[in-house]
Amino acid sequence: MVGLAVLAGIVVALRHAQSDPPPEPVLVPDFSAPYLLVTGPRDPPSAPDAVAVSGGPARIRVAWGSALPGRADPAGAAGYEVSWHRDGEEPRLRRVASPEVQLDGLAAGVDYAIGVRTVDAFGRRSGWTDAVGRTGDDGDWRTGLTGLLDDFDDPASTDPRRTGSLWHLEGYRGCVNTGNAGGQLVVEMNCGADSAVLRARRPLVLSDVDGVLGRVGVVTDAAGSRGLLTVDLVPGGPDQVGSTEVADPALPSGAVRVVVGDTGARVLTGPDVPTAADPSSPGSSRRGTGVLHRIDVLVTTTGVRVLQDGGVIGTSGAVPTWREATVLIGVRGPQGRESRVRLDAAGFSGPRTDVRGVVEVPTTPATQEVLDLQDPAPGIGVSRAPLRGATAARMRTTVAFAGPADPSGLVVQLGDRRIPAVATASAPVVDGVARLGAAVTVVAEVPPDLLTADGPDSLTPFVLRMPGAHDAKGTVRSSYLEIDSTVDASPGPRATPSAPARVDELPPGTVEVRDQDDRPVALDTPLGARRVVLAIAVDGIAAEGATGSVAGVAGFQLRIDGRLAASVPTAREGPGVGGEYTVGVELGRLPTGKHTIELRVLPVDPAVAQRSTLVRLES
Repeated sequence: MVGLAVLAGIVVALRHAQSDPPPEPVLVPDFSAPYLLVTGPRDPPSAPDAVAVSGGPARIRVAWGSALPGRADPAGAAGYEVSWHRDGEEPRLRRVASPEVQLDGLAAGVDYAIGVRTVDAFGRRSGWTDAVGRTGDDGDWRTGLTGLLDDFDDPASTDPRRTGSLWHLEGYRGCVNTGNAGGQLVVEMNCGADSAVLRARRPLVLSDVDGVLGRVGVVTDAAGSRGLLTVDLVPGGPDQVGSTEVADPALPSGAVRVVVGDTGARVLTGPDVPTAADPSSPGSSRRGTGVLHRIDVLVTTTGVRVLQDGGVIGTSGAVPTWREATVLIGVRGPQGRESRVRLDAAGFSGPRTDVRGVVEVPTTPATQEVLDLQDPAPGIGVSRAPLRGATAARMRTTVAFAGPADPSGLVVQLGDRRIPAVATASAPVVDGVARLGAAVTVVAEVPPDLLTADGPDSLTPFVLRMPGAHDAKGTVRSSYLEIDSTVDASPGPRATPSAPARVDELPPGTVEVRDQDDRPVALDTPLGARRVVLAIAVDGIAAEGATGSVAGVAGFQLRIDGRLAASVPTAREGPGVGGEYTVGVELGRLPTGKHTIELRVLPVDPAVAQRSTLVRLES
C-alpha cells in the first residue's frame, strides 16, 4: 500500500459521526449491594497521539497506538470509535477494540476525512485525532512473483473440480468452506477450532538473484487479532505438515515454517536445516481484525527474513539445502470462535512450471481410525465411477498419530487390494517413530486394472491399515482421490454455501476469582469468610471477529444466587466496547455454602442478544 501519512494530535476541525444514543429500554442503572465494592472510572481516556493512513484499491487502512511501530495504546483505552466521510456525505462510524481498521468500498481519487477517538471501559470518550486519506494502488510488490501469482479473481483457481486449479485446499469437511467475494478468496471456518491450508500445485524453485533465493508473498487478514498465518516450505508434496503445537510443530526434515500472529513473526525449522546464529528480530506492531497486510517470506543465502508491508518483522539464520519445495499457506481464526479469513493475493518467485491436470474427488474411509492389518473393516467403500477410464489416479490421505508409529508401514485398502502408501515428505520421526500429533500425507497409486470400464461399481472396504495400529492410534484427517484429467469433473463454477450476512456481536464476558494479592483462587475448596476480587473482562476483540466492529455495550450486571447484586453502566458518553473491571466481594456477608455468580453483558441495541457466563464457588 502507498500514500502513508501520519498526523499527530487533532490537527484540523473535521465533522465526525456522533455515537448512537442508548435506547431507553437498555439504560443500565448504577447499583451495587453493600457487600460489594465496584471499582469505577478513573482518569478520562487519552486521544491517540498519531493516526497513520495508507491507501489500497478501494480501501484505506487506518492505524494508531500499538499498531504503529514503537507506539503504545492511549491511556485508558478499552476500544475506539472511527469516523470517516468524504465531502457531501454523512459521516460513518465504527466501534472497534483493536487499534487498526480497514475502511472498504471507498471511491478512488477522493479525500476522506478520518477521525479516531479512544473509548474507555465505561464508555467515556477522548477527543478526536484526525487525518485525511485516500485510496491507492497495490504498488509493484507483485514484480518477481513469476513462479505463481493468484489474485483470486477467478474461483476456478481453488476449485478442485477444475483441471487448471492452482491450489488444493485442506480443511475439515463441513467446517471449512470457501467462496469468492470482491476479488478475494474468503475462507469460512465454522467449527471454532479450524485451520485451512492451501497447497500450491506448482513448486517453489530457488534461484539466486542478488542473494535472494526465493520469495513467497501473501496478502491476507489471517494474522489479525488472535489469528494465525503460517507459510511452510517443504521438500516433497504434502497437503499439510506439523502438529497443532505452534511452539513444537514436529516439522519434517528440511521444512521451514514461518508463523505470523499476535506475538510477532517466528521462523521454525525441521531437522537437517543448517541454521547460523539468528540475528535479533525487530518484532511487529499489532494488526487489526479484518485488515489486509502483505506478508513476504524471503529465503536468502544468509537466512530467512519475514516482512510485513515491506518492513522486516522476523529473521532467522536458517538456510535450506533443497532447491525445490512445496508452498503451504495456512490460516487459522481465533480459537473457539467462528471466523472468516480473506486472501487477496498470493504467489512466489522462480521459474513457472506446468500445473498437472488433475481433478479431485473427496472420499471418506469406512472408519477414521487406522486399523491393524488383521482388524475387521466396516463394509463401506468408494465409488469406482470417477475412476472409470482415467489414465492414472492416486489416493491422497493425511493421518496423524497419538501413539508411537512407523508411518512407512501404512497401506490403503480398496476392496481386496492393499496398496502401499508412500509419504509425500520426510515424516517427522525420532528413532523411526513418528512425532505425536504430526500430520503425515501419504499417497497410494491406484492400480491400472481398477481404472478400467468394467469391474465392480464400488471398492469396498476403503480403510487405512498399518502394523501396530492399536498402539499408534492413527486418525485420518483428510482423504481424496486425485485423478489425472484434461476435462473438468463437472461443468460450471463450484456451488459454494453462501454465508449468512453477519451482524455486530456483543462482547462476551469472563469472570475470574482472585485474592487480595491478585492471585487466582482455586474454587474446588470452600473459601470461607474471606474477601475475594472478581476480575471481569468484557472482550471486545472476541466480538469484532464477526464484522470488524463491536455491538455497543450498555453495561453489565452481576447476579449472585439469582438476585441482582450489581449493575454497572458502561455507556456514559456513548455505547461501550468492553473493558476490564474489578468487584470486591465480602464472602462473610453471604450465607455459608455454595453460590452461583452470573455475569450478564447488556447491549445498547435491544435487538442484540445478551451474553452470560457463570462462576460457582463455596464460602
